[in-house]
Amino acid sequence: KTKHTKTHTHTDTHAHTDTHAHTKTNKMSSLRNAVKRITHKERSQPSHRKHLGNLEKKSDYKLRADNFRQKKDRRRALVRKAANKNPDEYYHEMHNARIVNGSHQMTRAARMERYKDTIGPEAVRVMKGQDLAYVRMVAARDRKTVEKLRSGLHLIGGGGGE
Repeated sequence: KTKHTKTHTHTDTHAHTDTHAHTKTNKMSSLRNAVKRITHKERSQPSHRKHLGNLEKKSDYKLRADNFRQKKDRRRALVRKAANKNPDEYYHEMHNARIVNGSHQMTRAARMERYKDTIGPEAVRVMKGQDLAYVRMVAARDRKTVEKLRSGLHLIGGGGGE
């Protein structure tokens, strides 16, 4: 058996008509693009439904749906985290924190300990001295106030208890 193969040869006229036809389609497509197209407008809320507010457009829906999905995912992650929480879990840092109104707060001693490292032991000593001086000043002021009130009582009582 022998294979018979046909070979196609293109003539110059055939190639010329192909390029000419291609040029015509390019001109047509550019004319088609030049024609003004109708812009499709989104419809508004019908008048009998105006009391329901504005009609939700696709962009509004996308924003609302994405927001809802994010909240749902966040909620699902928190539920999963709470479900996987080990009640016997313990951290040493728990000694330095208390729950106040549902939120974790560091204790005063823990805050002082943390600041001690950042500002230095000398500064902590100075601050404690200033605190002590302030407490002494307030106590002296209160003592003077009490003495003034007592002296006023002596004048009112006319003898102080006789």
